[in-house]
Amino acid sequence: MSKILLTCARRATMVRCVAAMIVLSVGPAAAPASQISDTDDFADVATATMDYADKVGPERVLVVLDIDNTLLAMNQPLGSDQWFEWQRYLQEQEPRSRDLVAESFEGLLEAQGLLYNLGRMHPPQKNLPALISRLQGRGVRTLVLTSRGDEFRVAAERELNRNGYDFSKSALPVGDVPGGQYLPYDLDEPEADGLTRQEITAFRLTDPRPISYANGIMMTAGQAKGAMLLTILHRATVDVDAIVYADDTMRHVGFVFAAIAGRGEEISAFHYTREDARVKKFQYGDKEDVSRRWRRLSHVLEEVFE
Repeated sequence: MSKILLTCARRATMVRCVAAMIVLSVGPAAAPASQISDTDDFADVATATMDYADKVGPERVLVVLDIDNTLLAMNQPLGSDQWFEWQRYLQEQEPRSRDLVAESFEGLLEAQGLLYNLGRMHPPQKNLPALISRLQGRGVRTLVLTSRGDEFRVAAERELNRNGYDFSKSALPVGDVPGGQYLPYDLDEPEADGLTRQEITAFRLTDPRPISYANGIMMTAGQAKGAMLLTILHRATVDVDAIVYADDTMRHVGFVFAAIAGRGEEISAFHYTREDARVKKFQYGDKEDVSRRWRRLSHVLEEVFE
């Protein structure tokens, strides 16, 4: 417990502090080897995975990975994760902005789906698919954990496959998971889905939205990734002794770490920063070009489907 608080104080990172507090509120202190790290090279994630594989056996190691700006990044800003977050900001803070593509969140999801279907993506590192393939060849199990909803599954799987990823062959085996969409937990009986009532409170879970798990990819529809991971681990038909997690969003890294460490399990969580420069360039740069591209696309679609 004291080690977590010391880490929080040294790094002075709010998300790490929140993660530490959640660990303290839902369970025992993190296992001694558990840690949160920053890296811009996925080789560090692979090294941590191999270290765990040597320690507990590769079949007992689970690598959990985000998609956007981790496994894949948009070839251009329109439709990227940073573009989506900017649009959400406009909806909440500048609802009359001429750059806003949709007045409602549902409308924004429709626009995002269109751009996923039309757009193309690439790995942030050229060797990333090869690094993951090596881990899979060693016998390590994998889980893709994305905030995307199931309506974006086809586009996600298309781009993952097109870029040389195949997570179906190393997917975490689970039982009692419905085909298609399902509700991940029941607030009245969270224990049946692998969650404690303390975790329901700590992660501020409300009425669940449908998710899906297929081909090694869990589509969580924007719900707390830490909690979603616990529910799928509850349904796993194999033992997992160590988890390696990588995500470009520090918030998700902190809460996934908290979920696993809160159970006293070993986890190495990585804040993957390879795309940070591009993200910041978009966040602080002129967005006229991306807005112009959206307007051109909208006009073409309106003309074609008039």
